[in-house]
Amino acid sequence: GFAEANIITVYVLGVLVTSVVTRHRVYSLISSIVSVLVFNFFFTDPQFTLRAYNQGYPITFLIMFLAALLTSSLAMKLKEHAKQSAKAAYRTKVLFDTNQLLQQAKDKNEIVSATANQLIKLFGKDIVFYLTEGETLGEPHIFTVLGDKTDKEITGTKEDAVAEWVLKNNKHAGATTETLSNAKCLYLAVRVNSRVYGVVGIYICNEPLDAFEKSILLSILGECALSLENEKNATEKEEAAILAKNEQLRANLLRVISNGNSFDEATKNQLYTDIYDDSMWLINLVENLLSVTRIKRDG
Repeated sequence: GFAEANIITVYVLGVLVTSVVTRHRVYSLISSIVSVLVFNFFFTDPQFTLRAYNQGYPITFLIMFLAALLTSSLAMKLKEHAKQSAKAAYRTKVLFDTNQLLQQAKDKNEIVSATANQLIKLFGKDIVFYLTEGETLGEPHIFTVLGDKTDKEITGTKEDAVAEWVLKNNKHAGATTETLSNAKCLYLAVRVNSRVYGVVGIYICNEPLDAFEKSILLSILGECALSLENEKNATEKEEAAILAKNEQLRANLLRVISNGNSFDEATKNQLYTDIYDDSMWLINLVENLLSVTRIKRDG
């Protein structure tokens, strides 16, 4: 008892549902064609054939097809837009979480670990991280999607050479770039202006990043570089404070020695004993540290 207009609406609704639950536009196109053919087969005279006696039906079929195709295309675009919005929100959250984690990091290792793990969340790719040691790169720190840090697949002489090139030239290189493109990873410098604190490699499998992914990546690496710079400044400040304290102790010691004639014999003996005891304690401490270092090296 449905009118033809209602039946056509039902079929258009079917096309719309198909476009929502499927991922590719071709399914919507097929659904639009099938809906026209099914309507023609079941609901036009003669029934159960693909012929139509009414001369107006070809126009009806065309309008039905175009309406179904248009609504399915709009549904696909809306779904894709929602998907991109969700991805953008997730990436923004990763960036925000990275900032929080880096603020809580206490040393270089925690900074590197937090950055690498956030990049894994962002891209779902294995990460290799090189910290600078003077003018060269140190040993690579490997972080994999599965959490196994012993996998050496993304390192090697060739990969290390690309990372060294990035350090010296302060530019990205490797996979998906025009520089040393035969590398397995995409390498980028972790830098503040011209100062490079490390190099990050992403096992990208020749899948180039889009513009938004690149912007998030550069933001995370920028946050990482600032954290490494702050950690370096804090370490230098602490070392300077220790040096100043040592200089003050040395000055006090020299002052005590130079004023030795103003003390009685008992005070002098006590001062000499304290100096000797502290010196022996320091010697024992240094010897213990050297012994531990020797044991680790031999092990």
